[in-house]
Amino acid sequence: MTKDDSELNPNHYTTLADAAKMYSVSTSTLRRYWQKGEFPEPIILFSKNYFKNSDLIEFNKSINNEPA
Repeated sequence: MTKDDSELNPNHYTTLADAAKMYSVSTSTLRRYWQKGEFPEPIILFSKNYFKNSDLIEFNKSINNEPA
């Protein structure tokens, strides 16, 4: 599961649905991943799950074995 994060602004957020598309998995799969501690946990804004783009960028670095 990798994603080119070059277009992610670290100061913005990504919806659960968009994150699922980015990683080519279902929203249910992402939910299972973060519940098992294998993916960044989202925050809730306006009753919806959003991921901090900075968390997604750090996650991508960790799975690509890049230094943080």
